[in-house]
Amino acid sequence: MEKQGLKLKQASAVLRIQPKDLQNLVQFGIVHPKLSHGAYVFDTRTLLVAKVAFCLKEVLGTRTGFLSKLMDVFWTAEKQLKSENRKYIVFVCRLLADEEPIKIGVPFRALGEQLRVQMTRADLYKDLPRGRKRRGWKKEFLKSLAEVAKDIGEVSGEEILRAVRTFRRERRVPEITVAAES
Repeated sequence: MEKQGLKLKQASAVLRIQPKDLQNLVQFGIVHPKLSHGAYVFDTRTLLVAKVAFCLKEVLGTRTGFLSKLMDVFWTAEKQLKSENRKYIVFVCRLLADEEPIKIGVPFRALGEQLRVQMTRADLYKDLPRGRKRRGWKKEFLKSLAEVAKDIGEVSGEEILRAVRTFRRERRVPEITVAAES
């Protein structure tokens, strides 16, 4: 992946996570993007760290303090892991000296490949300058709403609410499986 600087909104589109979730990872010190002219700029290395951190947070429900420690270790070893072209990386954590360690495997190469493919999405999400909106944004927004309303036709508010509620009920739940790898 080539070095590319992305703002928060673009980075969240590439990572396929909500901008607020990415912002939380930055604010809790889990991900360390560069600060340029008052805005966070994410390079490909920072995006990979954010992707791994978000996977651990979402799948395992890892606390932010522990996740921050994991990502600090990952950040220092990331260059070596990349050069070795590992398929999986394994975090080994021992909470107490006399306990068995906990091992967490992350598909490192697959996440890197996903980022490479998704980098094309960054151009679709242009960040607006801070402060004022661009000229004519309200007219443009109302025009697009009018066009969509023509496509929808005669639909009552109750039908819209019913469709939204049905969609929310049918949200996908992540499928979790366990498999051994040699």
